[in-house]
Amino acid sequence: MGDIDVPYALSIHTDDPFEARVRTQEFLGCAHRMTVLDRDRPFLARVRHRSMNGLGLMSSVYGSAVEIGCSPPIHLVTVNFVHGGQMFVDDGGATTVADPGRGAVFCFHEELTMRWSPGMRQLMLTIDKSMIERHLRTLLDTAPHEPVRFTGEVDLADGGQGIVAAVGTFQRALELCGKQGPPPVLAAEIEHGILTALLLGQPNNYTDRIFGARTLPAPRVVRRVTELIDSAPQTAFTVADLAAFAGVSARSLHAAFRRQLGSTPMSYVRKRRLEHAHDELLSLDPAAGIKVIDVALRHGFTHAGRFAAAYRARFGESPSATLRR
Repeated sequence: MGDIDVPYALSIHTDDPFEARVRTQEFLGCAHRMTVLDRDRPFLARVRHRSMNGLGLMSSVYGSAVEIGCSPPIHLVTVNFVHGGQMFVDDGGATTVADPGRGAVFCFHEELTMRWSPGMRQLMLTIDKSMIERHLRTLLDTAPHEPVRFTGEVDLADGGQGIVAAVGTFQRALELCGKQGPPPVLAAEIEHGILTALLLGQPNNYTDRIFGARTLPAPRVVRRVTELIDSAPQTAFTVADLAAFAGVSARSLHAAFRRQLGSTPMSYVRKRRLEHAHDELLSLDPAAGIKVIDVALRHGFTHAGRFAAAYRARFGESPSATLRR
């Protein structure tokens, strides 16, 4: 996991443990307990937090060792990435160690206690549980019958790479879009990427059902979905939206697209967005001062290099060359 920076964030910088705990609770919307374990070191808390439609990023550094305790109910699932230290976790009797090579997922179904080593730096992704439940429903094509429970340890060298990449995209979008935040089409892409990476990449009590065999929908379903995408280029579609429109599960729709188009629903959405970005670049006056990255963000692309590479592969020239015409 790379940098723990949270761009354009609300921040806390205090040597008062009470203030740090209270203001962090305000950021997260849930209570917790905190005990300073090492009084010989300066406490000095440095916390930054930014949220977007049920998703959040929070970076935290405490100068001294601390113990943090949480009791259910808590409305969040958190994915925790540790830098330069260790976090020892007791999650309802199950023990986990998080460090730079291993992250941790907390669902807060049981009492949870964390012990942070002095100076440990953490980046924490927060996700409202209702978002996970909605996304899971689209994957299963039925309502979940029990709360989602993830395996606690995240192997950052293997299965956890997907969630690491999704969080990196979230950070990059917050940086590029500034204080106003990502536009709706981009925010929807970020949400979909994070939820899909977590539910498909991190083992959980629904993993077998998510990857179970399904009957593929009829060809007309794919045709209806592509017609919808083509008719509404500025709509921030997600796989969940498209599956609901088609009346099938997200997994079934994905498989049908693979069979009929050799692609995925979101790949088709991105292809059409790329074409609309091309049309906009052709229509712009180069003297107007509009930047290529502004156009890319408007159409849901956060990474300038990847946008340029995909654009060149599709149109045979760079976005800037199109803009200069």
